[in-house]
Amino acid sequence: MIPYFYISLFIGFFLMFFLIRYQRKLFYQLAESSVDLLDKLLSKDDEDAKIKLIEKSNKLLIRSILRVTLLIIIAVLLGGLPVYLFVLITDFDFQSSELLSFHSILIMSVGATLPFFIPLNKSDVSDYSDLSKLLHRLALNNYNLSELLFRKEKKRIRKKNIQTRNDFVIVSGLARSGTTSLMNDLSEVNGFFSLSYANMPFLMAPNLWAKIYRPKKENLKERSHKDGIVIGYNSNEALEEYFFKVKAKDAYIKDDALLEYKVDEDDYKDYLQYQAMVKNDDQKIYLAKNNNFMLRYKSVRALNNEFLMVVLFRDPLTHAASLMEKHKDYEQLQKQDPFILEYMNWLGHHEFGLNQKPFMFSSSSPLAATKKHELDYWLEIWINYYSYVLELEHSNTLFINYEEYCVNPRQVLKKILQKTNINSTLRKYRSFVNSRNLTEYYSVELYQKAMSIYNDLISKSK
Repeated sequence: MIPYFYISLFIGFFLMFFLIRYQRKLFYQLAESSVDLLDKLLSKDDEDAKIKLIEKSNKLLIRSILRVTLLIIIAVLLGGLPVYLFVLITDFDFQSSELLSFHSILIMSVGATLPFFIPLNKSDVSDYSDLSKLLHRLALNNYNLSELLFRKEKKRIRKKNIQTRNDFVIVSGLARSGTTSLMNDLSEVNGFFSLSYANMPFLMAPNLWAKIYRPKKENLKERSHKDGIVIGYNSNEALEEYFFKVKAKDAYIKDDALLEYKVDEDDYKDYLQYQAMVKNDDQKIYLAKNNNFMLRYKSVRALNNEFLMVVLFRDPLTHAASLMEKHKDYEQLQKQDPFILEYMNWLGHHEFGLNQKPFMFSSSSPLAATKKHELDYWLEIWINYYSYVLELEHSNTLFINYEEYCVNPRQVLKKILQKTNINSTLRKYRSFVNSRNLTEYYSVELYQKAMSIYNDLISKSK
């Protein structure tokens, strides 16, 4: 009888932990609800608004606790059922001390462990595991907690006496204009320092997170844009937008657009402190790629004449076609893997995909074209963005022609470095050609308007 008792014990513990693993998302929801309540308790909103948020979070937490409690009860009952049926059918003289024997503990351990080796979610196409997704949600969904981590990190940086610098460099432009390639080329130059994927997901506490997470060099893979740019955990990326999202509480992100807004002096000072903690070094110059920076360019420029703004532009027709192609690609990717949409929303990437939003500057007019699978929409996006950019006049704002960068990258990099205090020998760079055949219909009137702006940008870049 004893071997059959062990079999029933094994089956019981297997079923118990298989159910727990199968419904593991209830535990993830409990973790998210718990941290969300903590985040609301840290809020600095007025008391009435704060109490409402806390009450809402508290209800969600109680609901999560009840669900997990019910799951555990069902799992225990399910786990005890095989043993109960065995004892009932065989009239086995069951002794409670038998559960504490070596063999019983071994059988229970094996039965409880085995479910975690059975592959689940075969349909999940995401590159991120469930635990990785949970960690990202805990870190990036809670702005008040992120702000608390930032304040603690800022104190550490001040104790180290790392000075802030005004001569940082921002690479910007409409997406698909070569900003990532240019940032990567600049980041190879000794003297710059940027955020990288290794800083994810605790972007507001880079040094604290670095003590816990130190990714080793690994095989690089092509990024989701499928544009030949390969990335790894130590690759630089446009991640600083999360800082501005936390500071503004997403106030500039509306349902249908990203709005131009003003960064106040306190947030600007915190931005310099943030750069210092990212670099963790007095001598390095902070470098970032941020396509959204134009939304706050004028207010930051009013506070700082020293920072260098590098704006890339590209032939409007091929640029619009590239944007439309990536928009279609990301719509499909985000439908297949909704976590990609979450990820892009966290980082303020609304250039294309299911949550695409145009820039709306103080001088912008509503877009006439609304069909995002037609070239005219993206031509209007281009016109809206670069007609605003064309108005910018400052000795530390450089305009870089993407086509010129493709033909002579070394010369373009020299031009940028001449505006910094960095003296570095540049390696040899290959010229490259990026051409595409266009078959889509477009408005000649829009194209002519865009080309007029494009020609003015070329003149300005020279």
